[in-house]
Amino acid sequence: MNDLESKPSRISVKDLKAGDTVMQFFELRSKEARKTRSGDDYLDLAVGDATGTIPGKMWPEAIRKWGQDFRPGDFVKVVGRVERYRDKNQLVVDKIRIVAPSEVPGIEDLVRSPHEAPDALFEGLRNAALGLQPPELASLVVKILDENNEQFKTHPAARMVHHAYKGGLIEHVAAVTRKVGAIAALESAINRDVAVAGAILHDIGKLQELDPRRGGRTTQGRLVGHLVLGVELIRQAAVQMNIDDRPWLRELEHIVISHHGGPQFGSPVRPMTREAVLVHFIDNLDAKLKIMDEALETTESDGFSAYNRWLEGRAFSGSASFPKEDEDAGT
Repeated sequence: MNDLESKPSRISVKDLKAGDTVMQFFELRSKEARKTRSGDDYLDLAVGDATGTIPGKMWPEAIRKWGQDFRPGDFVKVVGRVERYRDKNQLVVDKIRIVAPSEVPGIEDLVRSPHEAPDALFEGLRNAALGLQPPELASLVVKILDENNEQFKTHPAARMVHHAYKGGLIEHVAAVTRKVGAIAALESAINRDVAVAGAILHDIGKLQELDPRRGGRTTQGRLVGHLVLGVELIRQAAVQMNIDDRPWLRELEHIVISHHGGPQFGSPVRPMTREAVLVHFIDNLDAKLKIMDEALETTESDGFSAYNRWLEGRAFSGSASFPKEDEDAGT
């Protein structure tokens, strides 16, 4: 029987050690084509499960035999071995193939999950919404949250860039809301209520844009996009509540439609209010920090991650990642 067709064993990524052989399922986290010194193609990979990520190598012979028609976000079945390289574990991939989610037993063991329980994150957002002024703004945000409760708690925030896992959307939105609230409290010219409402709802259109069951975008997500879908959702709720003539509603919609920052990033307009500028930069900050966190799950001995196309470079873990003796060297 082909190794890739036989029943795999299971070792959590956090428990892998040099000398282990594996035949099991992983989520592919990253893939970068490189060349050996002799000019042959090989792949820098990172695969993982819910416990962590391990870097990997797929050498030319394995590529020639098994191809490389897979991409980050795919579930894969791997046969390989763990080796020690520069004081780090890495997985040498001998065999690999893409698998359908239905083929993976206990698929929840392969994917990341929020650090906080989605129920607690949702209650935190709902409590923040209840305190908004005027009361009609609070009622609008609470209505939208309550009507999308379960979907909001389970949706990813993206297909692959950041928070791309079950519950990732609410984790991202909760983090953005907390940061926006904290900075708005320091800036008296910012309308904190509108800014916080915009933070809570800035990605609400992703509930209609992304299809987590199929791992891609819905038809309306492709044709319209989550910015416009979010504005439509907010406007429909406001019409139902007969508050669609309120001046703050247009400012709330402006936050949602402009939060990507401009046409080059998918927003038809640039942020033109203090509140929109705040949500735009905090949204970008939270996404970038998450991308760095995930990139730094695998680092070389010098503390740098592999090249990350979303960062357009490498991430550095900082001096805390070095052994104590390295910090003291030369003193």
